[in-house]
Amino acid sequence: MSLHPAATVRPLTVAPWTLTDSHYQPQHLLLQETLLSLANGYIGSRGTLEEGAPKGVASCEGTYLNGVFSSEPIHYGESAYGFARNNHKMLQVANGKVLQLQLDGETVSVATASSHQRTLDMQQGVLQRDMHWSSKSGKQLRITSRRFVSQANTHLMAIELTITALNFSGDITLTSQLDAAYPGFYKKDDPRVGEMSIADSLTLLSQQFQQQHGLMLHSAKGADFLVAAATTHLLPAGATLIGQDQQQANTLTQQFSLSLQQNVAQSVHKLVIYCHSAGTDENALSQQALTLLDAAKQQGFAALLTTHQNWWQQFWQQADVQISGDIALQQAIRFNLFSLAQSAGRNGSSNIGAKGLTGPGYDGHYFWDTEIYVVPVMSLTRPDIARQLLTQRYSQLDAARERAQQMSHSKGALYPWRTIGGEECSAYFPAGTAQYHINAAIAYAIRSYYLATDDWAFMQQMGAEMLIETARLWLQLGFFSASSGKFEIHMVTGPDEYSALVNNNFYTNAMVQLQLRFTLQVMQQLQQENSPLLAQLGVTTSELQQWQQAADNMHLPFDDKLQVHPQDDNFLHRKPWDFANTPADKYPLLLHYHPLVIYRHQVLKQADVVLALLLLDDAIPTAQKQRDLAYYEPLTTHDSSLSSCIHSIMFAETGDTGRAHEFFGDSARMDLDNHHANTEFGVHIACMAGSWMSLVMGFAGVRSRPSGLYFKPQLPPQLPGLSFRLCYRGRVLQFSADSRQASYQLLSGEPLTLHHGAEAITLNQGDSISRVIGAST
Repeated sequence: MSLHPAATVRPLTVAPWTLTDSHYQPQHLLLQETLLSLANGYIGSRGTLEEGAPKGVASCEGTYLNGVFSSEPIHYGESAYGFARNNHKMLQVANGKVLQLQLDGETVSVATASSHQRTLDMQQGVLQRDMHWSSKSGKQLRITSRRFVSQANTHLMAIELTITALNFSGDITLTSQLDAAYPGFYKKDDPRVGEMSIADSLTLLSQQFQQQHGLMLHSAKGADFLVAAATTHLLPAGATLIGQDQQQANTLTQQFSLSLQQNVAQSVHKLVIYCHSAGTDENALSQQALTLLDAAKQQGFAALLTTHQNWWQQFWQQADVQISGDIALQQAIRFNLFSLAQSAGRNGSSNIGAKGLTGPGYDGHYFWDTEIYVVPVMSLTRPDIARQLLTQRYSQLDAARERAQQMSHSKGALYPWRTIGGEECSAYFPAGTAQYHINAAIAYAIRSYYLATDDWAFMQQMGAEMLIETARLWLQLGFFSASSGKFEIHMVTGPDEYSALVNNNFYTNAMVQLQLRFTLQVMQQLQQENSPLLAQLGVTTSELQQWQQAADNMHLPFDDKLQVHPQDDNFLHRKPWDFANTPADKYPLLLHYHPLVIYRHQVLKQADVVLALLLLDDAIPTAQKQRDLAYYEPLTTHDSSLSSCIHSIMFAETGDTGRAHEFFGDSARMDLDNHHANTEFGVHIACMAGSWMSLVMGFAGVRSRPSGLYFKPQLPPQLPGLSFRLCYRGRVLQFSADSRQASYQLLSGEPLTLHHGAEAITLNQGDSISRVIGAST
């Protein structure tokens, strides 16, 4: 299938470290609000204008808290036993960004500005704004702002608003709000967007001013969360409070008068605190918010900004990826890493949503995106974050056990397809609950993390238990065929959601085999250590033997005539989709055809068998990978943003760097160029992680295996240079390559033996060794 066309109009300018909106573009405001979002893993705030969008311009306000949710019943026309009962929605909370200016009764607006520019500085994690505005009487203002969501203080968002009177002296009025009454957003007939409204999420408990601090307390509807939002200001000399209004529900308003002197800049700093609790003590939460606010105010804006910038400096020192030959792709890979760092939960109780913390898409739900795409990236760049994401899954293991029972499995754990709080939230079971491969994805993420970190303590504390309980599920779900003796798994849905409820999905079966074998290896090590964990969890010798038997006899479909792996038992017998007569405006298919129509055909939404080829690594010969890739890619619409990056890696691995680069470009700029026409409602987090995988696993050929770290670099002509760092088992490794050679330098840690193609190379700390590309790969 052809990929998305290159963007002809880019709403933000191309530069290595920044995203700039060089002038007001109302037609792109929704998209820019997503792309200019700020977050810190807990707070997410869309890149909306401080004064709000001009009247009549489409906008989607949103401030979110990761891991905090409301819950509502799912209403079915026809229901059945075991259907998901409730839907969780990432909590929208009060918008603390609101700052509006009035001069002589005239409202300052971007719509009437003479110039306007906003720049997101990804090195610093700061959104900057610069606007020139003239009143009807000719008074001229320059207004600048700096906004950040603190990486150093989980609960803080801060804004600096600077006003300069250019040709007059006089007073100006500033209105500041804490607004929990902003409208929701919904797009009809697009299941990817979801419906999110702050009015449907929160119940106001109290709002008040304490001195000049504004404090708002809410409870989450349908869930046991209390949420506090608090705000205060640091004012310039001569500024006065002229009014406070707390009469309007869900809105706290303060007005200040600022005395401006011609060409003298006046700065106002607004600090906003968000926090929550799972208890019922309103007073304790209110006090926590005010204490955090006082502490931030005491530090001051400059000090708060410095600690935030220091966090980003350390992040980029480790995680930055440098490429040459294409500034647009350089910008893209940094934006994608920036977004991953912003959105990933870091507290063990929150995860990373499919849209991050940038919009209402998918209701903020967590999917397998975390385990197949994000955790492998974080394991090699920020293993501390990867560990926290896996810790969050462990925290919901009991809920997964309960879900297995609901699905009539007497043992084991079944993780939900989409969730926030641990409960299955997918209302469409054929493409939701039936995707049992979520269990194998979590096992794969545990394996990826362990191979990258050698963190045996994590395996003992959490990883092994998750592996055991998810492995038990497979023996409950699958069975040994009486006719063939093979272990088969029926009525599941694989990664390709354009096929559903199939028997022996190749991806699912192959990943279960990989999981069982890894679990058995972990069990063997626990036995050697005489770990009490096996006895505590009731693991028996008979159970271990069953796992081994299932792994050894796993049914992996193969077609002798075509010499390819069928996606499932019946896929090759279905009617091919008529791509030639499908108009371009009928994609994505899921928005234009009933699911049953799609299910009857040989057509893929995204990589399925091809994804298995990547994750199974060297278990499948290269020649077989080439045949499978050649068969399935022409049948793939790439309607899912998860698809291009996987195809990029597989084309690179099988030697076609040209196609690999094409698919990499599509995934890298998926959101910046809005390839799927829905970035307005949030970025595509898995795709962003996948773009890093395309470079590192694709063009550098990195594989983390039980036997060590492997490289097989081959750069396409369009990317003549590539450089990045990896965290690997307590070490930091620098990799650099051009078209001719690759260089490896061990920056810190114990000596490391890595593999450049077939050659083993041993590095001591400080060593740098170069090898010719192609000679030994």
